[in-house]
Amino acid sequence: MEGILTALQQAHQLAAGGALWPGFDLADIPIVIYDRAEALLVGHPAPPPGYEPAGTVAGRAMHRGATLPEMAANTAALVNGQLSALVSLPDAGPADEAAFVRLILHEAFHVFQQTALSAMPRMDQDSMRVMSEYPENDAANNAMAVVENQLLARALAGEDGAAAAFLAMRQHRHRRLVRLDREEVVIYEQTVEWVEGTPTYIELRAGAEREALAERLRQHSRGGQNAALRRFYDTGAAQALLLDQYAPGWQAALRSGATLQALLAEAVPQPWPTVNQVVVNEGFAGILEAEEQAEAQRRERIAALLRALEEGAGVRVEVHLPPQVTGVMWDPTNLLNIGPGRRLHTRFCGALGPGGLKVTIEALCLEEWGPGGRRFTFRLPVMPTVHRGADANALADPPGATGGPLVVQGGGLSVTAPSGRCEVGDGSLQIWVACA
Repeated sequence: MEGILTALQQAHQLAAGGALWPGFDLADIPIVIYDRAEALLVGHPAPPPGYEPAGTVAGRAMHRGATLPEMAANTAALVNGQLSALVSLPDAGPADEAAFVRLILHEAFHVFQQTALSAMPRMDQDSMRVMSEYPENDAANNAMAVVENQLLARALAGEDGAAAAFLAMRQHRHRRLVRLDREEVVIYEQTVEWVEGTPTYIELRAGAEREALAERLRQHSRGGQNAALRRFYDTGAAQALLLDQYAPGWQAALRSGATLQALLAEAVPQPWPTVNQVVVNEGFAGILEAEEQAEAQRRERIAALLRALEEGAGVRVEVHLPPQVTGVMWDPTNLLNIGPGRRLHTRFCGALGPGGLKVTIEALCLEEWGPGGRRFTFRLPVMPTVHRGADANALADPPGATGGPLVVQGGGLSVTAPSGRCEVGDGSLQIWVACA
């Protein structure tokens, strides 16, 4: 507890007076620190029923109570009607206090984005769809992105002309996507660079290592690695840092429709090289060849993972979700897009829905979706336990029955649903959950 309070105090001090971003101060942002069982609310104006006073930190009232279903993932979300910064606490507590301070700032900045900068883009359901269909298996797109990433890393190190070369390659790659009728991918990339890149920039302003950022940039997109989401945290943060250099006070220029890329294009004084110059100077032919080989290896890996799901040991489990469940949880570092409507999570995923519905899966999982809803397919070492109220033996339901409240637990699976039904087969379990 003491370490959490210290981290909260430090986060407030770092952001005080808009030191990290003009107008961004934690004093008016509700913060929720939670683990599996308990949550600590800081500065929340209307704590949920059952929460009790727990002192103060940084001059703000704290309340403590049970973790609620909406407290899932690190994000900004409504808690009892109030947009709040949600910060998940590891079971063993924060291993790195400084990193935990920066995580608090990152999630609090999401609240600031949605309240003080509401005209800027947000990650909506269309963005989630594009992310799930991102062309991370396009070797040419990956190769061009690799060039962009390494130019950004060198621009951060002060290399003259690197920022202009980045802009030339970025514009060329985006024009190619438009020619391929994938303009929505361009919009998506720039949206994520704003939504996740600027909170990552806040972390860097708060002391995160810039060389670590440069090293991540040098690895992103190789073989499709982090191509669909995680790399835009860093490309966005890098552009924001470059804007500090080329256009101090650039935040005042933010407006509806503005992108970090457009602001940087206006600010960089050097003339842009031609794309042909960038291609030659960066050794693009060799990078493209490496990406083509990596894509072949990626296809082999995906095929092996799909075989493990189909033929592996243990209990084959399917969880079926209705169409109204749109709150999907995932870890961007363990995500593989296969194609439209299909992606693999190599170790974690889940979903949130109305009525307290929550699904958490800690296993290799195939996610598929369409007009009829969403399906998770995975394997568990043993058959999980299914509870209906006090009955822990109600594994099978009559056909068509929805039953009452449903809880499924065991071996890497947790399901809590207002209603649902189960069917047991030979070494298999199917779960249909409903929101009411």
